[in-house]
Amino acid sequence: MSDTDDTSVTSRRNVLKSIGAVGIAGVSATLLDADIVHGLRPEQLESSEVDWSADSSPKEVFPLSVVSGGPTDSGAILWTKLAEDAYVSSQPAYVQVARDGDFSDPVYEGRIQPGKIKPENNHVIKIDLDGELPPDQHLYYRFHYDGTTSQTGRCRTLPEPDASVDSVALAVVTCQSYQSGYYPAYNYIANEDVDYIVHLGDQIYEGGGESPFEGRSIELPSGNDEAWTLEDYRHLWNTYRGDEFFQRALERHSLIPTWDDHEIVNNPWWDYEEDVPVTEDHPKGDDGEFMTQLFIDAIQAWWEYNPARVMYDPSAEHLHERFHMWRSVRFGDLLELPVTDERLFRSPPPGGDAAGQRQIGVPPHAPERDDGDRTMLGFEQREWFLETLKETDATWKAWANERAVAEFVMSFEDDGQFWRNYDAWDGYEHERKEILGQLEHFDVDNFLTFTGDWHTSFVAYLLNDYEDVFQRTPIPSEEELVGIEFMTPGLSSNGWASDFWGAEDRTSVESESPRLTNETWQETVLEENAHFEFIDVKYNGYSVAEFTPTEFTWTTYAVDDTVNEPDAARGVLRKYRVPEGTVALEELRANDSPLPEESADI
Repeated sequence: MSDTDDTSVTSRRNVLKSIGAVGIAGVSATLLDADIVHGLRPEQLESSEVDWSADSSPKEVFPLSVVSGGPTDSGAILWTKLAEDAYVSSQPAYVQVARDGDFSDPVYEGRIQPGKIKPENNHVIKIDLDGELPPDQHLYYRFHYDGTTSQTGRCRTLPEPDASVDSVALAVVTCQSYQSGYYPAYNYIANEDVDYIVHLGDQIYEGGGESPFEGRSIELPSGNDEAWTLEDYRHLWNTYRGDEFFQRALERHSLIPTWDDHEIVNNPWWDYEEDVPVTEDHPKGDDGEFMTQLFIDAIQAWWEYNPARVMYDPSAEHLHERFHMWRSVRFGDLLELPVTDERLFRSPPPGGDAAGQRQIGVPPHAPERDDGDRTMLGFEQREWFLETLKETDATWKAWANERAVAEFVMSFEDDGQFWRNYDAWDGYEHERKEILGQLEHFDVDNFLTFTGDWHTSFVAYLLNDYEDVFQRTPIPSEEELVGIEFMTPGLSSNGWASDFWGAEDRTSVESESPRLTNETWQETVLEENAHFEFIDVKYNGYSVAEFTPTEFTWTTYAVDDTVNEPDAARGVLRKYRVPEGTVALEELRANDSPLPEESADI
């Protein structure tokens, strides 16, 4: 199969409002070599030309190790990046793929000609082996450059589209602020028996500055507190990908990523009147020309560092034509995994400013939420998404989604105020209603949503329509249910515990307000949101999603990210089962204290 729908990457921009396609005037664009845009195609070799056993330090030449992604049923995209001082313009690079880690059973060997690896391409080697590899297999790969052999990676090709598949296992991660904690969770993921890593966004954060954790401070090349340039974004990607545990996980498992806001800037949206991106969370967030260039740079950096099979055309005149991240990955007859972009096309949130994104003291239902002209996905992506779910015959459908879909409201009894997150799907009620209503209309069964962003864990039922949460019957009826949403915790980013409890650091886990302890938060949310089954705002970690023809299981692990050790404390926070053909949760394991008391992870 192909994990990009051809119709979604070749059609003209069809956004919500009829605004003329405006060229990117007054901004610069680094035009990448066509090979890096579309993926290098090596020259296949009949016999090896290099000594793959060359004894040297791969870190000196391949400091960010290796990554795989963009799986198809006949290939994958393999990635590495050369150290700047290791680059020699006259040197070719080589890639080798085998069925075993000793490379005694090779299936492919190829050469990348000198000149294809260029400084202007950030010394990235990203090769596309679609059509060259056998389906449904774990394969091992490595690169060779100027006498040095890289670290060994492991990739996995997809099964053929109609193949009968017994199981698929995914590690699901999100929100990994480098400055907010360490990555021992990735060391555990490296050792998990999973097929792929699904990253739901915030793989990097745009900010620099000091960190309370040793070795986690970041100084941006521009000297600013937030990313301003392509070099800033490249520096951030280099820093994050330099983490040892992150490298281990990416060496071991193929990556299927989307993005959220922090790969660009906090809480951006598209101003359809001015036809430019906007944010309130950057000093130049209202400068359309600057913000357009910032998006150009962020997109280029994301593309450079992610082996993903997405449409990227840096010569396009409009940002909406330049980058289409959305695609669907099909795992035989077992699973369809549509991956969406919820940042590039979104309308402003209700209120249109930072206060309108996460509001306290607002009516539970703002009138703008129901405006049919507002969108998170944009017209073209939304139509593709609904068509994908309507047409697939896979047993399970799991949406790789960045923003919370289930309606969420929390009241503050002492002053009668409400807390809402209008940056999530709660701020885009009309489009949410259309999507969930279409799923019900077309009888899309076994529908699940995997969500990131909140640095929180929750499990909630998805309803065909969200009426006023205080008017609805206490328990949703079976007729209202269209699916189940699973939010994975942040891997290291500070969560609601810090946001609401105001702790200066993450060694304090008690709230000054009894209203906002983890336990009372759980009680309040579950009482006021009857479709919620579980929520936890305390622990960071990751989740594992496992699919078989008869059931789905979701396991969330809490991991102590305050220590930079491979054996940091880990425990199961929750485990659920969903039988095939039902919209019903079975709790298999529950532990509200999954880590030792001395672990200060929040």
